[in-house]
Amino acid sequence: MASGTVSGLYVYPIKSCRAVAVGTATVSAIGLAGDRTWQIVDADLNSRGLTQRQHSNLATVQPEPLAGGGLRLTAPGKATIEVDRPRAESITVLSHFKVPVAASDAGDRAAAWFSEVTGEPVRLVAMPEGSGWRLPEDLDIFGQNAPFSDAAPLLVTAEASLDWLRDRASEDFGMDRFRPNVVVSGTEPWEEDSWAAFAIGDAQLRGVVPWPRCAIPQIDQRTGDRRREPAKALRLHRWCTRAPTVSAPFRGIVEGSGLFGIGCAIGPAGATISIGDEVTVTTLAPPVLPMVERSGGDPLR
Repeated sequence: MASGTVSGLYVYPIKSCRAVAVGTATVSAIGLAGDRTWQIVDADLNSRGLTQRQHSNLATVQPEPLAGGGLRLTAPGKATIEVDRPRAESITVLSHFKVPVAASDAGDRAAAWFSEVTGEPVRLVAMPEGSGWRLPEDLDIFGQNAPFSDAAPLLVTAEASLDWLRDRASEDFGMDRFRPNVVVSGTEPWEEDSWAAFAIGDAQLRGVVPWPRCAIPQIDQRTGDRRREPAKALRLHRWCTRAPTVSAPFRGIVEGSGLFGIGCAIGPAGATISIGDEVTVTTLAPPVLPMVERSGGDPLR
């Protein structure tokens, strides 16, 4: 059945930096081509990736993809630089789940630029295109490698759900706070929670898990300033205490979180998704947060 159309399409060349809006995206083996294949890491190269959780002003860094795979980087108060995609021998950095990931260091000039942005010694690294990393076996609910995302190869959100949440929030915010890859219009609020299998263009997607939100949606993606919303609205209206339909032990990550969007697996490599594509849902599943509206508009669980 048809369930809306694609109204927004985004890739994030560097994890936790600004999005690049695109009209058409190509599916890779690990998500969308060009999405989060670069990451900032602390200077010893063998430890964690750094995100807006530690440095909220990464939200102000705009990467622009260049021919040949490099990036042009701009940020307020910083000189614009261009960085070639590194071809050097691989090093190892750690994913969000502390899984070793093969990557290559982008050099001292990029490291110095990002060290000025963050105020601490950091490096910029890139993973080989299409390689990615895999969740540990006991958590591997997506069944495919991911880029430098927290876990999901792709995140889908819906405009109607955003509007529903904004209507109940104490301050305004936009969809960019949730950093989606695919935004869908023309649905009912929270309809996407039940999409177990669906197609967009010639891509096939599997809705694996409603996405647990960290503190990053509280960061204004234009300024890097921290806000109170949407955390308050998520806590009041989209808080998950029990998620029996989510595979264990990933269930423990979903429970005790506010949920927005769906983490998805996607394929096949080479398929495309474009703005205006229809979303065709083929399989539904019970949502983790079933919701019925009372007359006053509050959720009834």
